[in-house]
Formats: sequence, structure tokens, C-alpha cells
Amino acid sequence: MTMSASYRLVPIGQQSPDAVTVGVELAEDGTRKAAVWWESKGDIDADEAEYGDVVEALAAAEAARALHGLAEVVVVLSRPDLWDNQWGYLRLPDIAKEPIGDVRDTDLSSRETYALAAGIEEERDA
Repeated sequence: MTMSASYRLVPIGQQSPDAVTVGVELAEDGTRKAAVWWESKGDIDADEAEYGDVVEALAAAEAARALHGLAEVVVVLSRPDLWDNQWGYLRLPDIAKEPIGDVRDTDLSSRETYALAAGIEEERDA
């Protein structure tokens, strides 16, 4: 995989019926391993395969996505630090981009950020 590849991070347990999912976790020996799966949809049967190499798993996922005409490849991480940027760009879930959680990529000033946080705290206290 190259940096030009882009994948969307999804939470553990989320169903992604129009995607092939690659789950990355640590093997017992401390290396990363992956599983590739997709859900049944129409004429497509669900399937799952295990891989000892994440790059191989991502390539298999891309091939399965193309074969079955699914929309994308998504990624699930058992720990946030398992992703290697050499595999491609990992897009955060949309919920993580909401200003309530992460304002780094917004054009809010520090004053606006403070006002937003204060408003949230006021609402929590209500």
C-alpha cells in the first residue's frame, strides 16, 4: 500500500454493509496481524480471512471491494497506535471531527473555542 491509499477508521463493532473491513490487532508474538471481512449483501455472501501481514490484508480487501462492487475499505483497530502511515491515510470517523470533540481542524478562534466549551459545560450542569 502507498500513502495515496485512504481508509476510513470505524469503531469496533460497527456494521459496514457496503464496505470491506480490515481489522488490525497484535498477534501473541507482538507483531501486527489483520483480518478481512465483509457482510452479506444481496448476492454477496459474507466472508472472513486472517492475514499475518497487514499490507497483504489491505491488498486482499481492495481486491474483494473491487470484485464485489462495494463502496470502500474501512479499518478497525484494536488499539489506536497500531496503524502505520506507510499503509495509507487513515481518516477519522465523522463523529471525531465534530467541534464538540476535536476543534483542531476548524477555523474557530481561541475565544470561540472557549465559548463553545463553556456552553457545553453549562448544558451538562443544567
